[in-house]
Amino acid sequence: MSSARRTLPIRYAPYPGEALDSWLEALAARLGCPFTDVLGALGLPTRDPDVAAPALPRWTTVATSDELADITEVTGVAADVLTAMTLQPYDGHAVEIVPGQRRVHRQALWGRAGSRFCPACLEETGGRWQLTWRLGWSFACTRHHVLLADRCPACLRTPRLRSHPRREVPRPGLCSSAALAGGPRPRRCHHPLTDTPVTALTPGGALEETQRLIGTALAAPDRMARWPLYGSGGVPLRTALRDLKSLGALVLNHATNADLHSVAPGEVLERLEQYRTNPLSARSQRHPDTRRSDVHSYFAPDDTAATAVAITAGLRILCAANIPAAADAARWLTERVASSGRPLYPAGVVSVGGTLSPVLEAALRCSRETQIMPVYRLRHRTAVHSTRPPANHDTRAGMLPTALWPEWALRLSPHHSNGRPVAKRTDELLAVACLLAGNTTSIQAAIRLIGTTVTSHNVSTLLADLTRRSDCADVLQALILLADYLDRHGAPIDYARRRALFTSQARFIDPRCWSDLQRRLRSTGAPNVVHAQRWIFHTLTGSPPHLAHPNLATAAGAQRQQYQRFRWRILPAEADLLTQIAQAILDEHGIDEPLQWTPQLSARALRDLVLPGPDPASITVPQLHQAVPSGDFSIAQLARTLRTTAAHVIFLLAQCPVDWSPPRFRRTQHTATRLEQWRTWYEQDNLSLLGIADREGTSLAAVRLAFLRNGVALRPAGSYPGRPRRK
Repeated sequence: MSSARRTLPIRYAPYPGEALDSWLEALAARLGCPFTDVLGALGLPTRDPDVAAPALPRWTTVATSDELADITEVTGVAADVLTAMTLQPYDGHAVEIVPGQRRVHRQALWGRAGSRFCPACLEETGGRWQLTWRLGWSFACTRHHVLLADRCPACLRTPRLRSHPRREVPRPGLCSSAALAGGPRPRRCHHPLTDTPVTALTPGGALEETQRLIGTALAAPDRMARWPLYGSGGVPLRTALRDLKSLGALVLNHATNADLHSVAPGEVLERLEQYRTNPLSARSQRHPDTRRSDVHSYFAPDDTAATAVAITAGLRILCAANIPAAADAARWLTERVASSGRPLYPAGVVSVGGTLSPVLEAALRCSRETQIMPVYRLRHRTAVHSTRPPANHDTRAGMLPTALWPEWALRLSPHHSNGRPVAKRTDELLAVACLLAGNTTSIQAAIRLIGTTVTSHNVSTLLADLTRRSDCADVLQALILLADYLDRHGAPIDYARRRALFTSQARFIDPRCWSDLQRRLRSTGAPNVVHAQRWIFHTLTGSPPHLAHPNLATAAGAQRQQYQRFRWRILPAEADLLTQIAQAILDEHGIDEPLQWTPQLSARALRDLVLPGPDPASITVPQLHQAVPSGDFSIAQLARTLRTTAAHVIFLLAQCPVDWSPPRFRRTQHTATRLEQWRTWYEQDNLSLLGIADREGTSLAAVRLAFLRNGVALRPAGSYPGRPRRK
């Protein structure tokens, strides 16, 4: 800081919101001295040492702490007040100041040089300039209901591109730009800017309301924009303005005046059309050979009408209540972009104008949902609000079974009116689709990772069917929610490891063990042991049996139907034995995982989804067991009894086996479960056959037959080891 200085003879307070250079010029004009004399009195440099030309520093952009201290010492205006008169408080929020330089980055956040102005405000204040007029986001004066003026009507130059000439006495309210005559030392234009014609606005109209919303966001102490799309918490101002810039660029490059009648009045749209038909200034364009058609994505409009329309149209999208509403509001715009020939699939729609916030990106992707292929809707997650660009999620394949979990396959599989499934192997196709959600991998690669043998055509056809059926409106959303659950929480089962371990295994259960069980449970018609092998393979790996070892694989359609019948006709004791064997196999391999698992989504997430299948939990296990008759029964009849679908009944029977056998077989099964207890009573407690029968409430013949079938040695009647002899 310099040594103590003399204060000025006049204390001249700045206007509220005034720019620093405007106040310095007004001070020089009030003192009636050349601008350089005031600069010298304030201890400010009379040229910028960082540039070759003898130009003045741009204090309104950035003023150093030493410069602010010198001004405060001489004028008595506090340093924080002076700082608020520069663009520094907006740096990183509404503008981006180039580090080490006193200039705004013109390609970031629609930065611009110079200043717009309101002629009526200049007249009321005696030529004082508002700081916010320098921002690319200012286009209207809501006090006087006009669009701001862009340039002097006489010299056609943008005001305040350069500092005021040092050797001249400032004349507030007059244009200080060089006159059109030119020359090495041109005279000043000095046209009264208060006479500049401007475009009137409707008080309280859309353009004014937009400017008020922008002004509120710019003045927010926490630099947050709380526009409806961003939720109650809002987003940083820079994020919101970056979104607004991208939307405004799309409007300027692709919208027609017919699209914008509800946004702005005819006079403003006429100015916009004139602006768009004239080429941008050379400073705003690249070399003609490399010029981009979307140049407005990079540079702020030079016309306030273009700025007003672009920002107002963009803000309508950002003020939508939620992502679906914003998608509806943006659909006309993205359709215009698409009709221009620019590729506008979800990955391309957000490339115009740079990085977008997640919510706006989601809205733009969702706006194209009905025009893109179903697989792209999965990849880009357009069915949910948290849509985002696809990334590599191949690790999810290890968390997915080859055939989607039965509970979810039931809920997501469409069926014809006659009950037959729309597609074969739907559970495998749905598993592949779940891997594709938000993923960049190809369909063929996803098929290989899942371990199935369906084709990419099969997958695409099913997805197309899902998007055409009204009862499947939210299947894609459910698949995305399942994928998100796996990505967020993982899975307790490594299906990839199990597929690698057990797909080549030809046997899981000893046939003799199965035969022994069948001998105890059934007298005739025992299921083939191969079905038991397939059941264990299916349960361990989550893969259907036709992908198992050739000795187990179900080749023909009849075999597959027989296996499916085995799954829902299995008896509880059979299911218990197979479950114990499957768990023992995991233990032998040192796999500390649950035998089976199904991801559970919250009821809130599923509440309003339209899915083709029933909720498995809509029928309880007691209801199922009560409805199943003894002996043979019809699935169709049972479905009618339970008022559900045949697929639902088959799922329930496979998950919760019921004892459907006739009474005689039920007694046989009960005997099998009680045999060990009977053996203990007979061999250790020396209870007689009749005593056991009485205790169990069964017949003496049933106890005797059970012991004979299971190799229990019967002792002679009336004797047992250690019985006292009669004297």
